[in-house]
Amino acid sequence: MAAEQYKMFFPKYKYSRAFCSEEDIQIAISVKEFVDKEIMPRRRDCEGGWHRDEELALNTIDELYRGIEKLGVHIMNLPEKYGGLELSPVAALMITEEMGRGDFGLATLPGKTNWIVGVMLAAKRDDLLEEFAPRMASDGGWTACIAITEPGGGANFEDPSLSFNTVQTVAKLDGDEWVINGHKRWPGPSGPADRFELKYMKGHLGYWVIATTDIAKGPDGVGIFHIPPDAEGLSFSKPYEKMGVSWSDENCDIWLKNVRIPRKYRIDSEPGDGAKIVKSAIIGSARLNTSARLCGLSQAVLEIVLQYTGWRDIAGKPVRERSLFAATIGEMFRMIELTRTYNLNLGWQRMHPELYGEPSSPEMMGKCSLARSFAADTAEFCTNKGMELMGSYGYSYEYELEKYMRDYKIGKMWLGGAHRDRLDIAQALYGPFTWGGYKEWLRQGAAVKS
Repeated sequence: MAAEQYKMFFPKYKYSRAFCSEEDIQIAISVKEFVDKEIMPRRRDCEGGWHRDEELALNTIDELYRGIEKLGVHIMNLPEKYGGLELSPVAALMITEEMGRGDFGLATLPGKTNWIVGVMLAAKRDDLLEEFAPRMASDGGWTACIAITEPGGGANFEDPSLSFNTVQTVAKLDGDEWVINGHKRWPGPSGPADRFELKYMKGHLGYWVIATTDIAKGPDGVGIFHIPPDAEGLSFSKPYEKMGVSWSDENCDIWLKNVRIPRKYRIDSEPGDGAKIVKSAIIGSARLNTSARLCGLSQAVLEIVLQYTGWRDIAGKPVRERSLFAATIGEMFRMIELTRTYNLNLGWQRMHPELYGEPSSPEMMGKCSLARSFAADTAEFCTNKGMELMGSYGYSYEYELEKYMRDYKIGKMWLGGAHRDRLDIAQALYGPFTWGGYKEWLRQGAAVKS
């Protein structure tokens, strides 16, 4: 039984017109058709098949990204005057969900270029958009990376109580150049520049690195700096070996040793702007977009489960018509539908800061955390219960559910993780709080560094 037979999975029925337009729905339909035709038959090849063949994975991703680029998914938030589609945040969430349904890792690739566009838009850097847009909007795909995490603590950047006082990557102004030193972990896609020069993929746009000009200044010292992918002083570790999302979002350690960049490549301008952009255009928006990808992944799992339980019998009756199984399937869809509706609602709220507050506010950060955390719980429930409904078949490589189970987990953990989400939700309710002994811990750290 094919998934196409389920009316409630079609964009024109599942996306609420309270938040989106008919044009948005038509765009989502086009993306869905591409996913069904091109990605679904090759989703296992995105990680190299059963034997994790690197050449197969890279060739598959390269070819599929070519189709994604033709649809314009990688420039959906780029203003029209620069050659982009300039779609609304709501439309972008719909497209992201459809992409996540096909392959969670592959969906992150166009998300990277949209991510850096969002940062430059938030900083009102038209000059940089003019510089990078011609490559992004050209015939051929590009990718990019935002480097956040450091060895000293993965979720420290996302913790408002730490006020960016743990940032160890430092940028110093030397004449008309910034000199940057530091160590980043988990940025992706990352690696030597020629790694991203494939048959269709044209290359890497570089690294948008979060650094500080002065640790003691906290939020006022935080800046976002563009590092070209082949900058002198930039070096990488070998790619991490992970349980999922392997080649579509390769992660490496990055070392920056006296990396020099032009002064203009500091993205933010005024003290405090960098911290606000990190919260709104980097952390908050990425959590919401992760929620959309996880929603699409959950629907893909439900489609697999419906197909299997439709032809698998128990005593002459389809599995899904037995009450216990039907109730579980109903619960899966209930959670998916709630996830999707909240995503669209929140996307619409972010379009109206005059009503709901700036995207960097604790309230909006809490809502973005709520979206990601519920979507992650939905994906966990669907993959786990789906595998139980399918038994050993769900555990097998052939049915592809196990791939979605491996892929969803990183979406739950990155950008602060599940526990950080809950803390941010709480802080949205009753304001920021700090950890006991936090100031003494900072003082001790500063003494060690000196």
